[in-house]
Order: sequence, then structure tokens, then C-alpha cells
Amino acid sequence: MYPILFTIPFINIPIYSYGVMLGTSLIVAWVFIMRFGSKDGLNREVMGNCFIFTAVSAMIGARLLYIITNPDTFSGGKFFDYLNIRQGGLVAYGGFLGGFFGSWFYMSRKKIRLLAWADVAVPTLATGLGITRWGCFMYGCDFGKPTDLPWAVSFPNWKIRFPELYEMMNNPDAGGCMKGSLHGAPAWAEHVSQGLIDSSAEASLPVHPTQLYESLDGWIMFGILMLIWKRRYFRGQIFLIFTMMYGVTRSLFEIIRGDAERGSIGFLSTSQFVGISTFILALIFYIILHKKARTDPQAAMALGPGAEELADEKQPVPARRPKRKKKKKK
Repeated sequence: MYPILFTIPFINIPIYSYGVMLGTSLIVAWVFIMRFGSKDGLNREVMGNCFIFTAVSAMIGARLLYIITNPDTFSGGKFFDYLNIRQGGLVAYGGFLGGFFGSWFYMSRKKIRLLAWADVAVPTLATGLGITRWGCFMYGCDFGKPTDLPWAVSFPNWKIRFPELYEMMNNPDAGGCMKGSLHGAPAWAEHVSQGLIDSSAEASLPVHPTQLYESLDGWIMFGILMLIWKRRYFRGQIFLIFTMMYGVTRSLFEIIRGDAERGSIGFLSTSQFVGISTFILALIFYIILHKKARTDPQAAMALGPGAEELADEKQPVPARRPKRKKKKKK
């Protein structure tokens, strides 16, 4: 559990583990989409632009849902606090929904079926979970409930674990994003606030490493999606299968999550409510598209008129040097 990988010399700006993992997941997503999207017949320029548009809208959606479910965290009213995501503060389902609507907006303008793009983009959500949840683990957020299982983990009191770093980050003269941003691992802070441990405790109680559970879940889902990839028979099949799988697994993980930053709707957490709702919707659409695919297989795998127009455009043929005539030997 190391929340900060390193600090930039001279200017003392910390580089957070979560931010590094998030950036890594975006790079992996870009490489995957460009490779598999091209094989699927999608235009590279359109995919590149849509990727950027989707990534931005996903980040906005993930941050908005976090702000909505944790209003007390932003009681100070400082605008920068709403934008500072280097330490976390993103909700996966907010990113999922934000990215979905961002992709829909962009692809509808290009006259390309959203489901065709979604099939290419969705596996990267699984790899994103596999990578970014390690960032959550290193920072200490999204932790589980206390347990006595042998693989339980305890998150440290940063004041004891990283005393020099703690003093630097809580220096009254520190400014901007550095001021007061490092107080203790969220699990430790939560257990102190609940009276489960004393504020002088070196670490939190042993808890479920739900971050690692979800990381493993992401890689398993990615493997399943890749097995289905070559056998799919309608656009949107990969997207809908992922939506159903994640809806089930995320709802189950919520049962053993111990952080208080998830919000609630009735007796369900926010993510459970969204997970169950999206699972039902995805199941309905899967049945509908499955029936249509059996009736018209060719239409079920169509990319959309926009993709067909781009595919039909004649690409300029590069000029070739004229071949030199070989001189005949006398």
C-alpha cells in the first residue's frame, strides 16, 4: 500500500499511484481499440476521435457520480476540489454511463452503430478494472469490510508509515493540491471515525481486499469476452454480455465493501441499484437482438451507413517510382 509512487523534484508535486494506474489503463485501451477496431472494419480516425471523446465523458461521469454520492466531501466549495482526481474519487458506474452517452453522441453524428463501437470499447473496461483497481489498492480506497480471512489486509496510518511524506503534505505552508491531502489510508480513517480503532493505531483492522477481487474479476471478464469475440453473431453482443456480468459481480462485491463513499438508494448501494437495473436492461436487449440476428444475420453484423461510406472512400494511391529498364549486355 503505497499511495504516492514518487514526488517530482524541486517542485514537490506528488505522483499518485492511482493516477499512474488510470493513465496506464487508458494507454492499454487505446492500443486494444485501434488494433481490434481496425479488424472489425471501423475507421481508425473515427475510433481515435471517439476514444478521446468517450474517455473525457467517462471521467466526467465518474467524477459527477462521486460528487453526487459524497456531497459532504466538497462542503468547502473550492472549485479545484471538484477536479482533483489524482487521489481517486471516481465511481466506475459513473464512468460506464458517462462513456456510454458520450460514445452514443459521437457515433450518432458519424452514422455508425453505437453497438459496433461498444463491442470494441467494452473489453477495455474490463482491462481498466484489472489495472485501476490496483491503484485503488495502493491508495487504500474502495476497501472491504473487516474479516478474519487469511488473505485479509490492513491499511496503514500514513503518519506512522510515511512520516516524512506526511509532514511534507500537511505543512501549513504547502499550497494548492498538496495542502492537507494526505492524512491516512481511507480504511484506517473510516475505522477511526467508527470508533473501531484508536487514532494512534498503526493500521486499520484486517479487511477484504475488494480492490484485488475486482481486479481479478476484470481480467476474468476480459478473458471471457475474448473467447466470445470470434463467435459473436450480432453487434452489441460483447457489450451486453459485459454489462450483465459486471452488473452481477459488482452487486455481489458491494455486499462486502466497507467504504462509506458509495451512496445508497433505498436499501441498495448506488452501484447495486445501477448494476441490477443495467443487468435487466441488457438482458432484455440481448433477447431482442438475438431474435433479430436469427432472422437477418447480415443486418445484425452491419456497422452502419457511416462506416460503409468511409470504407467505400478511395484512398490515394502512393506514387511509385518508374522501374528502370535494365540495360542489355552487348
